Amino acid sequence: MEIQPTKDIEAFCSRCRCHLQSDNKNSFLGMHATKANETKIQTAMHDAGFAEFQGDAHTWPSLFLSADAWERSSYHSHVSLDLVKNEHFSYQTEKTAGHELFNTDCIQKDPKRELNDWMKLRAMDRNFDAIYLYQDEKDWMMDAPSEAATNDVPAAKAHGNVLTFGLGIGYFIYMALMNPHVDTVTCIESSSQVIEMFNRFLYPQFPQDKKVNIIEGDAFSYYRREYLAPYDYIFTDIWQSSIDGLNCIEKLLMQNNEPLEKADFWIEDSCFEIMWTLIFLYFDALLHHHKISINPSYAHLMHKIQNYFDAMDVVIYDPSKLQFYMYDTGTIRSILAQK
Repeated sequence: MEIQPTKDIEAFCSRCRCHLQSDNKNSFLGMHATKANETKIQTAMHDAGFAEFQGDAHTWPSLFLSADAWERSSYHSHVSLDLVKNEHFSYQTEKTAGHELFNTDCIQKDPKRELNDWMKLRAMDRNFDAIYLYQDEKDWMMDAPSEAATNDVPAAKAHGNVLTFGLGIGYFIYMALMNPHVDTVTCIESSSQVIEMFNRFLYPQFPQDKKVNIIEGDAFSYYRREYLAPYDYIFTDIWQSSIDGLNCIEKLLMQNNEPLEKADFWIEDSCFEIMWTLIFLYFDALLHHHKISINPSYAHLMHKIQNYFDAMDVVIYDPSKLQFYMYDTGTIRSILAQK
């Protein structure tokens, strides 16, 4: 690959560098929001560059989510987590403060693809009860609105014979079963304790009109083309956050890179956010002929990025090509899949 230093490309790189150096969006996390100060906060978010608060103020979304609507959602209306209690699992209900901004979803891609990415920050409109689940007295999982938001989209996308990795409290399975386009759901779960808890306390509360098959096993043993072939849709959720998520996704992709439309990974965009930055840093170094200085923990990722793009026999004159490569999920999966 060769990048020509056109005026448009130089301007694009300058904007990307500017966005990388700005972290003012993080200051909104945990901010107290009320109906009285909502407009003031929205205006500040507009000034900070949040994409959803650009344009006409009348089109801006509300900062508030309905706690009533969340508590009345299909899963919470039919599944009682307070039934979960055995020698390994227990629950605790805690009052959680409303009116505090939190990240409700994956990292949102900058629509201009210039590293001005943002969080979808919302606040519950009142205090609400959150359920914390503990496994052997260790914090295991929290039933929270953000968990629902990041599972609803793949559950709606699911169809036919569905395979999921990671059981948890079965939220994805429940919502997939509610999807009329889903025929069966198979889940690979590594913990026999989680499977026993689910089968005993949660699954009896689930819809029973579709087949659900729970298999004890390691995701990395099953994430192979020959095993995945019969399934129509695959969703993987076996990590705690984007920090460990990228490493898990990379290992899975090195074993098998399924077609983009067939397989999804939980909070994939959040996991890939660092890749958008690393790819830009590679492009910037290639354009300006300087060495890349990064955290050593990302060195192997940069090596994969260099190998991938160095093999391309292409000359870039337009920043749109760079923007595509930086943010395209299929491209990033192909980079990570390299061994």
